[in-house]
Amino acid sequence: MSAERRYVVPDPIAGTIELPTWLVKIKDEPAIRRMSFIRQLGLKAYVDYPGAIHTRYSHSLGTMYLASKLTDLLIQKMNDRGKRILADNLNTNRSNIMAAGFLHDIAHGPFSHSVDFALKKITGKTHQDLAEDVVKNHLPPDLDNWVNRDQLVKIIRGIHDYPFISEIIDGPIDVDKLDYLLRDAYHVGLRYSFDLDHFLRSHTILGDEENLRTCKLGLENNQQSIVVTELFLVVWKSMYDIVYHIRDSRIAEKMLEKAILINKDNESIRKLFTDINYFLDLDDEKLLSSLSNAGEISKNIVKSIRENKIFKVILEVDLNQEIFEMSPEFITSLKDEDEVCDHISKIINDTYKQENYNYICDIITSKSPKEIHINEKDEETGDYVILRNKSSIVGAIQALRRMLIYANPSLENIPEKESIFKSVKEIIEGL
Repeated sequence: MSAERRYVVPDPIAGTIELPTWLVKIKDEPAIRRMSFIRQLGLKAYVDYPGAIHTRYSHSLGTMYLASKLTDLLIQKMNDRGKRILADNLNTNRSNIMAAGFLHDIAHGPFSHSVDFALKKITGKTHQDLAEDVVKNHLPPDLDNWVNRDQLVKIIRGIHDYPFISEIIDGPIDVDKLDYLLRDAYHVGLRYSFDLDHFLRSHTILGDEENLRTCKLGLENNQQSIVVTELFLVVWKSMYDIVYHIRDSRIAEKMLEKAILINKDNESIRKLFTDINYFLDLDDEKLLSSLSNAGEISKNIVKSIRENKIFKVILEVDLNQEIFEMSPEFITSLKDEDEVCDHISKIINDTYKQENYNYICDIITSKSPKEIHINEKDEETGDYVILRNKSSIVGAIQALRRMLIYANPSLENIPEKESIFKSVKEIIEGL
C-alpha cells in the first residue's frame, strides 16, 4: 500500500492502530459500519455507566491489534527456540488470525449480548452462526486476496485444525478477553493497572510441533508469568462482578430480551432477525424503535427502559443443593441457563395469573476460568500442569449461581419474598 493510503486510527487502549490493506478495502461495507452503531456494553451505557459509549467496532479493532501483536511475539519466540514449523504456521495464518480478531463479533445483535437468547429462540442460530454467513456471503470478493474465509470462520468458531491458532482469539487467555477487559474498564471509569505487554510475553505454544493438532496456547513456566496471569484473572472476575452483572443494567437487559420474545411471532420483528439483510441493518436505536412500534406491551417496556423505570428485585437466593433439592435433570439443564430462566418465568407468571413476563426469572453465574496450561509437565502423567494447581488465587475463583426474580413495579399485590420463594422452590424441585 502506498504511503498516502495508510490508515492509522487513534485508540485509547492501543495508542494507534494501523488498518491492514484488507480492512481498508472492506471498512465501509454495511456489515462493518453497523458495528459502529452497536454499543459494546449495550444497555449499561443507558443505565449504570454513562461513559460506556464505545462500540463493537472499537473492540473489534482492538482485538485485531492485539491478535497481530501476540502472533508476532509468538512467531519471534518460536523462531528463537528453533521451532520453525510453528513459526511458519503462525506466519501463514497471520492475516487469518487478525481478520478473525476483527470479525469475531460482526454478527452480534443490537445491545450486544442482551439479545443473544432472543436471537437464538427466533432463528435457531447463534451470533457465531450468523458470523459465518456474513463472512462467507456478505463481504466483498477481494477479501480473498488476503484472507482464507474458511480458515477465518474456523478460528471464529474455535474449531481450527490447530488449537493454538483458535485460542489466540477464543481461549482461556485470548486477546478478545484482554481487549474487552481493558477497553470496558477504561470506559466505565475503573482504573485497573495492568501490564499488557508483560502478559502477552507470558504466552507460549505448548506441544510437539511435529503434531500441530496437539499444540495449544499456554503460559511460560516462571513466577512472573503466573503472577501477571493471576492479575489478569482477578481483573476478569471483578469486571463480571462489578460491571457485566451489575444489577440495574442486568434487569433492563432482561426486560429488553422479553420485549423481543413477546414479539417473536410478529412478522415485523421476526424478519429483523431471520432475514440477514434486515439484520445487517439493525442497530441499537432501530431495535428500540421497532419494538416501540410492535405493540403496546413492548412499547411500554422500551419506554420504561428509556425512563430508567426498571423491574424490581423481589427475590435473590443462591442456587445450590443446600437450599433447593435439584434433580440431576435440572442440574444438567442449567447448561442452558437462559432457557431454564425463560421456562421458570412462564411458570411463575402462570402461577400468579400474569401474562407477558410481568415476572422474570434470572440466573447469574459468577465466572470461573477455563483451564490454563503451563510449560511444565507432570512427572507422573506427562501432561502439562494447569495453573489452578500452582496458584491458590486461581484455585479460589469458583463459579457460583444466584437466582433472582424481577417484578413489574406497576403490578398490584406483588407477593412477599416468602411467598415467591416458596413458589420458586416448588417449581425448581418439580423440574
